[in-house]
Amino acid sequence: MMVAVAPTGFALSVPPSWYELDLHPQTRNASITALIQDRLTEVPELEPHRAALTHALRGAARTAHAHGAVFCGVLAEGFDATLLTATMTVSVVAAPGEVTAVGRHLRPIAERGAGKPWRVVEEVELPHIGAVTRTRGVEDVPLPDGAGWVRTALLQTFVPFPGAGQARVALITGTSPALPLAAEMHDLFDAVTTTFRFL
Repeated sequence: MMVAVAPTGFALSVPPSWYELDLHPQTRNASITALIQDRLTEVPELEPHRAALTHALRGAARTAHAHGAVFCGVLAEGFDATLLTATMTVSVVAAPGEVTAVGRHLRPIAERGAGKPWRVVEEVELPHIGAVTRTRGVEDVPLPDGAGWVRTALLQTFVPFPGAGQARVALITGTSPALPLAAEMHDLFDAVTTTFRFL
């Protein structure tokens, strides 16, 4: 006889060039230092960006942990004097009300000009999951400890855990402060999100 088992974990694949971060406050700084050293050994051209990489990755880890994330992947690429960053996180949160009706709690925000916040609420199909609710747009994301906010390209996908009594949602969030590349960032976040599956 086969017994259905409710999933307790998940998998998400980020591109090989991304950093998968240790989020634990006691170990993340040392882990990030080691990650960066490994990457610089592979790509010496990134050496001028060592300090910026360290700052970006530690900041991403702090923010992800403060928002309850259980997974954090970061894109951090150096171009001349600039650093392009993007973050993908997964948080497991309690569903607001009925787990299959997350979309009822989300509201669109009309676009009011270039660089201004906006949000579209839509339903999409994930290959390993099926139909889920998603928000896509540009929003102001709060920083940890009330340190302000940063305007970001944002893609959030709400994936209910299957199974009776599983009133939980895997919240998959992609963010990037690179607003001129918002459309490209949304496409990138979508590509990563399609790899999500329960274990």
